[in-house]
Amino acid sequence: MLSRMFRRALFALMVCAAPLGAQDRLAQADSAVATGQPWRASQLLAPILATPATRTPDAIMLAARAAAGWEGWSTVRQLLESQPWLDTRYDRLGRRLLAEGALADGRNLDAFRHAAAAATPDSLRSAAEQGRRLIILARSYARLSQYDSAATVYRRAAGLLPALADWLTLRAAAATDDSTARRVLYRSVAVPAAVARIAWTEAAARERTGDFAGAAVRYDSVGAWVPALHARWQSAPDSMRAQMAATLAARLPTASIADTRDALDLIGQLHPAFTATDRLLVARRAAAIGRNQDAVDQFAAAAVAAPLADRDRFANATALAALSHWPDAIAAFAAIRTGPLAGQAAYGRARALLRGGNDAAASTALHSVITRFPHDTTAASIALLLLGDLALDNGNVDSTRADYLALATRYPTSSQRDHALLIAALIALAHDKAAVAASDIRKALAVRPVTGLDGDALHYWLARADLANADTAAARRGFQSLLARGPTNYYAIRAAARLDTVPWRAIPEAPLRNPDSLDGVFTRAALLSTFGLDAEAKLERDRIANTATGADELAGTALAFAIRGYPAQAGALANRAIAVGETKDVLLWHLLYPLPYADALRADASREGVDPYLAASVIKQESGFDPHATSRTNARGLMQVEPATGRELASLAGTADFDPAMLWIPDVNLALGMHHFAGVLSRYPEAERALAAYNAGGTPVAQWSESPLDGNPRTAEHARDPLDDPEMFVERIPFVETRGYVRTVLTNLAVYRMLYPQ
Repeated sequence: MLSRMFRRALFALMVCAAPLGAQDRLAQADSAVATGQPWRASQLLAPILATPATRTPDAIMLAARAAAGWEGWSTVRQLLESQPWLDTRYDRLGRRLLAEGALADGRNLDAFRHAAAAATPDSLRSAAEQGRRLIILARSYARLSQYDSAATVYRRAAGLLPALADWLTLRAAAATDDSTARRVLYRSVAVPAAVARIAWTEAAARERTGDFAGAAVRYDSVGAWVPALHARWQSAPDSMRAQMAATLAARLPTASIADTRDALDLIGQLHPAFTATDRLLVARRAAAIGRNQDAVDQFAAAAVAAPLADRDRFANATALAALSHWPDAIAAFAAIRTGPLAGQAAYGRARALLRGGNDAAASTALHSVITRFPHDTTAASIALLLLGDLALDNGNVDSTRADYLALATRYPTSSQRDHALLIAALIALAHDKAAVAASDIRKALAVRPVTGLDGDALHYWLARADLANADTAAARRGFQSLLARGPTNYYAIRAAARLDTVPWRAIPEAPLRNPDSLDGVFTRAALLSTFGLDAEAKLERDRIANTATGADELAGTALAFAIRGYPAQAGALANRAIAVGETKDVLLWHLLYPLPYADALRADASREGVDPYLAASVIKQESGFDPHATSRTNARGLMQVEPATGRELASLAGTADFDPAMLWIPDVNLALGMHHFAGVLSRYPEAERALAAYNAGGTPVAQWSESPLDGNPRTAEHARDPLDDPEMFVERIPFVETRGYVRTVLTNLAVYRMLYPQ
């Protein structure tokens, strides 16, 4: 049952507690739309629309404007489509909103129908509004392949919107068939970002009009080899396509990740007649960038012609495992019986057996890896690591310690060695054998220096072991040695807490910078977005970011992005400034650890009983404060809420018309995400376990909680009892990604608390 506070947080964030009359609500809603708060307006209007007596055309029109403001196009359609007054009231604004929604939904005929009605001339309409409607009409024509009409209407819109004329001219050129006429249009383009796009526009126009060779030349001129190949493919005879397919495959091993993804998409569209050799090149590159289904498909096709070599069998098996195709992965790994990859394949098979639910067979297979391939450092060491982890899950910490010490002794060059030694030492420490733990770590550090985070971990826990062994002087020296790592190092933060200090030097003041020098470009980009030209708006912003050079210019550009509501881009620019020598001053720290949407974040955190800085730390890690961030699993917005989760939470809170677009609204995402996060936090007394569950899910965290390093298993009923040592729990997390996530969020939290004191 959701709390009353959550209902308020989601649906009445900014609505007065006292009842409002319909006219008061309409006035407030209109003001909210005008000040860029369309979601607030929608909430204010909800009770008005629910009552027949107050569901007037004015209320409906205002609600449609509000929904359009947060991209709730299904809501716009529900509100307006059946209204009899669309062509007689509000200067046909309803038609314009319906046309915008139809374009967004890909309903092109509906878009044209509404756009044509919306653009009917009216002497009282402003030039800006008429220009906006003409852009929508032109886009509709282009979607319907009526290019001459699209070009004509884009040119008319350019005459009404001088600030956007260059971009609209490029759109008109893209829809113009005659190359001479296009050249005339290009001569009027002067905005730098638009000038840089002329070659792309010309290439697209030539491709559309059937000049594939000319299109390919233009694409090549801007380094777009995948579109160039596609253009050539469309006019190539079948006799040439085999060579083109071979060329495509041959370029993939050295292609960028972005180009590789585009090329794989093109392959899926064209289905080239690859040779087996070509398919192997494609499959290997697909596997290397994590396009596992593409890799599996191409490996399977190549195997029809000839058996795969072991390295390709291994890559195919790894891709199958990544797709959770456990039986196929097990068989594929098992087929590699000899050769340099046999040990790793045997380990892969064991792990696939484990992930597929056959624990007993997996354990047998892991022991077999160690006995059959004792000289394969990679395979044998990771098999020992997994055996130790399984023993730990079963509460047999002595076996875990023995396996991990064996790993360190037999395979001192293994990448698993340092973590295994740390867990072995922590098991001793958890059993009150601090001297043994300290000795283990000192021996490990004497064998070879350990750098990076693994080295910091060993030094931190050596200090913890010294402290437990009553050697306070050695412990203090150990903790102090970590402080120099600074406030973005997890172990420096932990050490500072032990010393009751902060790993923070005095921050230099920031020099004065002028972020207003880019006003014109940002204003134009904002106008482009308002008029639905998001691609052009992004090109304007990207040019600002990509052409900035020098530490001071990069820092100033970062500030400009931050001021205008782009914290993710601001942080990236700040990092670039630091990389070329800019001092990490107050400004750059705040750009790297921003706190946008602070009022809403604090309000939601307070309602849910969440530390606002912990919430900010999670948001920084999840989305970088990009409200439109979308993951590969379609998690959306600041707190990366998946649509299914959002729908469930919204339904429980009383709304039946949830739209996934709502998750891109900061206020909504924060309210929903904060409630979800608070629920996870409430399950555990420590932030460490809650963060692990937020990243990896509750089931593995329950397992880790039930089998601590001290070897005293907890029953399921007591799994959520407070931990004696949350820091030790973090190290016990076997998932590298989750362990890193917890460390990073806790590090973010420490920095936020230092930057933004209570």
